[in-house]
Amino acid sequence: MTEPKVLSGRYEIRALLGRGGMAEVHEGVDNRLGRRVAIKLLRSDLARDPSFHTRLKREAQSAAGLNHPGIVSVYDSGEEEFVESGGSSVSVPFIVMEYVEGQTLREVLNEHGTLTVDEALNVIAGVLAPLEYSHRNGIVHRDIKPANVMLTPEGDIKVMDFGIARALKDNSGLTQTQSVVGTAQYLSPEQARGEVVDARSDLYSTACLLYELLAGRPPFVGDSQLAVAYQHVGETPQPPSFYNPNVPPAVDRLVLHALLKDRDARYQDAYTFREDVLAARDGRPMSFDDDADATQAYPMMAPPMTGQMAHAEAEPAPETGPVSAIMTNQEERPPQRRSKAWVWIGSIFVLLALAAVALWVYEINKPPEIVQVQVTDVANMDADEAEAALIKQGLRVDTDEKYSSEVDEGKAIETDPPGGQTVDKDSIVKLIVSSGPESVKVPDVSGKTEEDARKIINDAKLQAGTHISQNSPDVEQGVVIETKPGDGQEVDVDSNVDLVVSSGMVEVPDVTGKSAKEACKTLEGDDYQLKCKTEEVETDEHDEKKVFEQSATSGSEVKQGSEITVKVAKKPPEPSPSMPSIPGGIPTSPSDDGDSDGGGDNGDNGDDGEKDTDSMGDPGGFFDGWSDASGN
Repeated sequence: MTEPKVLSGRYEIRALLGRGGMAEVHEGVDNRLGRRVAIKLLRSDLARDPSFHTRLKREAQSAAGLNHPGIVSVYDSGEEEFVESGGSSVSVPFIVMEYVEGQTLREVLNEHGTLTVDEALNVIAGVLAPLEYSHRNGIVHRDIKPANVMLTPEGDIKVMDFGIARALKDNSGLTQTQSVVGTAQYLSPEQARGEVVDARSDLYSTACLLYELLAGRPPFVGDSQLAVAYQHVGETPQPPSFYNPNVPPAVDRLVLHALLKDRDARYQDAYTFREDVLAARDGRPMSFDDDADATQAYPMMAPPMTGQMAHAEAEPAPETGPVSAIMTNQEERPPQRRSKAWVWIGSIFVLLALAAVALWVYEINKPPEIVQVQVTDVANMDADEAEAALIKQGLRVDTDEKYSSEVDEGKAIETDPPGGQTVDKDSIVKLIVSSGPESVKVPDVSGKTEEDARKIINDAKLQAGTHISQNSPDVEQGVVIETKPGDGQEVDVDSNVDLVVSSGMVEVPDVTGKSAKEACKTLEGDDYQLKCKTEEVETDEHDEKKVFEQSATSGSEVKQGSEITVKVAKKPPEPSPSMPSIPGGIPTSPSDDGDSDGGGDNGDNGDDGEKDTDSMGDPGGFFDGWSDASGN
């Protein structure tokens, strides 16, 4: 694996914990203080956009000014230069935060479904406490949702991600340009309309969160983000008990009061909302229970009346008006037998009433209509685009990462269930995103036999490739000299690694023209490590004391440590001095006939097969070639 990146010479980046639309969160270590931290890095593909730099900086500033046990603490922030694959560098901002063990509420809902009523109310009380603190300090979160609330193993609640938070006194920025900021399922009506938000907008989003914890789904679900936003503005949600019969009426009233469209009519502060949450949990009256309008908004249906009760209700009480007078006259008449038809009519009305009640109960408790959709094929789409396409279909998305050498990093590989398969709307689809090819370091196998080197390379998730033979003066034949790519380099898993193996041979250099000493120094040096033998040869055809011939020609290959003989030119000896001429010619013997031309027997150069000897008795003739006194 690659060496861990260290930010500001202090914060070591480790495993990836999660990926969002704007940033990645890694586990890290503060090497100076020796504590675990969470490091939030702006995604590299967004690092050149100044607006995202501003958002991450705002998050650091917003959260750093809040010191509450229910808010994830920010320790530090800064920027680090990263080198891209093309060689250019880009400045990437980061935030160093408190490391929190646990799960987000989104993960809890995906794994376990809805919470019990008491659990949901306790969680929301835990969310409202830090919101009360942040609102009191003038900060609106603007993006309360399950993914931004963490539940620790000890049951503590932590609110995080103030990426789009804004000061209450700051009315500039996105809201002024009618932009919608936040997540559609949890938008307040004023956010959906692009209006300036305040603390009451966070409370509406918190009510949407409570609704999902109770009902297993947000209050509004649509085919698109825009459709959901329109519902927040103009539609009244079903009570949570419509989807979960275990939700008591008091909690229904609490949720629906918190979801009122008019921000002046719903909760005005987090403290009151939290107190009512605890009151609903404990069965105590809530702050709006004495509100006549609130009571009328949720009327209780009267139980159906029996025949006798209906008759009693129908009989008028004694009055002094005209109606009383008429009834008195009727009572004065003689009693008559009641017709049985009225009994049948009354029974029919009772049955109809019972049927209406039964139908009403069925409508309230019947499961929601199951709508199915075909999962979109998102292969090779950008992760954000793929997630948006699936959400648009009304599906919930759980993102996971996987190494891939075929799909570029940050793009979708596949979904589970796969694209084209039909699933229930609002079901969970796992989106598999490529984290790029897995890379490994080439191991150092120099000095190993080729067989051992191939095994080591294959065990390192690489492929031992081509055998490349190379001469070497000192590496034994069959032993690996190096690899291509070289050891320590980062390569993709299953990449080929070629082996450069010693041939046990040495290429002979050209040492002609050098002195004997220079030639031997070259041959015996580290580059060749051969043996050198010199041999002097008398010649006047080559420069004296220079090598004019070598036993192995330059460029030829010899075994390691071979002996090379070099011939060095030596000057031949000087010839003896010439004898002076003798006056009167060369003396002859008495028997000599005086024939100086060599025609006599002894001086005969003829082809008689006998060895000639001159008159001086000199075989071969010391005086051969010498002229007589006459000059012949």
